[in-house]
Amino acid sequence: MAPGFLQVAVFVLIYFFCQKEAQGLDEVLRLRSDLLDKYKRSVRPVRDYKDGITVYLNVALRQITDLDEKNQVLKTFCWLRVYWKDEYLAWNKTEYGEISSIMFPSRDIWIPDIYLYNNVDEQSDGGLQPGTNVKVTSEGEVSWLTPSSFTSSCKIDIGPFPYDDQHCILHFGSWTHTGVQVDLQNASDAADLSDFADNGEWWLMGMPVRREEKFYSCCPEPYPNLKFSINLRRRPMFYFFNLVLPCLILLLINPLVFYLPPDSGERMGFCMTILLALVVFLQLVSESLPKTSDNIPLIGKFFAGTIFLLGLTAMANIIILHLYYQRPGSKAVHPVIRKIFLVYLAKIFCVTNSSEQDDDEKDGNDSPDTLKISNPFVDLTQTFPFGGSAPNSPDPGSRDYGTWDCSGRVRRREPPRVTFNLEAMQTNSLIYLKEILRAVNVIVKDIKEQRADEHVELEWRDVAMIMDRVALFFVIVATVALSMAILLFSGL
Repeated sequence: MAPGFLQVAVFVLIYFFCQKEAQGLDEVLRLRSDLLDKYKRSVRPVRDYKDGITVYLNVALRQITDLDEKNQVLKTFCWLRVYWKDEYLAWNKTEYGEISSIMFPSRDIWIPDIYLYNNVDEQSDGGLQPGTNVKVTSEGEVSWLTPSSFTSSCKIDIGPFPYDDQHCILHFGSWTHTGVQVDLQNASDAADLSDFADNGEWWLMGMPVRREEKFYSCCPEPYPNLKFSINLRRRPMFYFFNLVLPCLILLLINPLVFYLPPDSGERMGFCMTILLALVVFLQLVSESLPKTSDNIPLIGKFFAGTIFLLGLTAMANIIILHLYYQRPGSKAVHPVIRKIFLVYLAKIFCVTNSSEQDDDEKDGNDSPDTLKISNPFVDLTQTFPFGGSAPNSPDPGSRDYGTWDCSGRVRRREPPRVTFNLEAMQTNSLIYLKEILRAVNVIVKDIKEQRADEHVELEWRDVAMIMDRVALFFVIVATVALSMAILLFSGL
């Protein structure tokens, strides 16, 4: 008996619930039919046409899909929450089985024509497209929760890039209804960010909303609108490691060019390599930023300052190399330049002048012990012990000191007596000495000119090396200043 009784009880309960559900379904269908019987979705749902409808709008930001700085376009995905009261969708719960709320497709009832004013999507007009269901209570309160993707314009301020904050606006308002007909109000002071998905490039600092009333030249009535401000702060780590840090490294390497010897021939190649690398980095930055002349980004200023500094470094190296490789016969160093560089700056930068050492060496060589020709016209008569006229000199090639006799023996005879003509010999000696003196004077003159040219070249080299140290000092100071400026501004 017990199992049969349980089966009957279960059957009765199932029948009761099914009957109840069927009865409730009939009530919903009847309510739906009664509400939509004479409903006109194209007419504002007010009994008196002069009355207005207050529409409350709130936005729940879900994700920032993309912020295209170059085209100044923001793509977002949002949940929109729209609330208003429909006087034609109210009913008495007691007449319809205590049904307190019902769902309608958004295409079946009137919905406010809210549009995104700053829409730039070519595939959409920026309006809220009917798609999801609408919840309606017995008092006529309508709640419409719909997801939407928006593509809006956003004015990008590239001044502090890559340490910038951006403020993008979602500008909503009714397209055809004035503020008297549809009064658009914000449901809260800020958007809902509880379900926001973090973005790898931006920090979301907040999304406040403000209401404004706009008057247009076409119509005297106000048009209320809501502006949701998406406050973003860029995450700079990507740009720091990929753009700023390589530039800093190149900037710190730049002063080392002055440690390369001028004779190495690698100075200008080193400068040009760094300069071209920075130009490439600057091109990469400019390709990702909008083409605007309103402002120059911080990183652009940094690159421009670095390139300018490298240009000055290259120019200084050109001048230094030009002074270092002075040709023989160049003009001597001007006294003012000699005093400034070889006296004052040489002491400040502790540079030893090789030209002064050369002067010391020359002073040491010009000692009193050095042989000097004071009177080349020597009285040759003092070198001979003979008086009067000297015997004539025999022919050095002659060997006729004897004759042969018939027996084959040589008959010896006394060699001829040699006589010297001192006057002729003295005249010839003077001629030879004049030629020798002339040749020696030419050689001495050439040596003096060569030493003078070497001295001038050494002085110019000293000027070049001192200028090298001065340029190194100023480049280091400018490098530290630029590096500290970018690092302090970045907050690192």
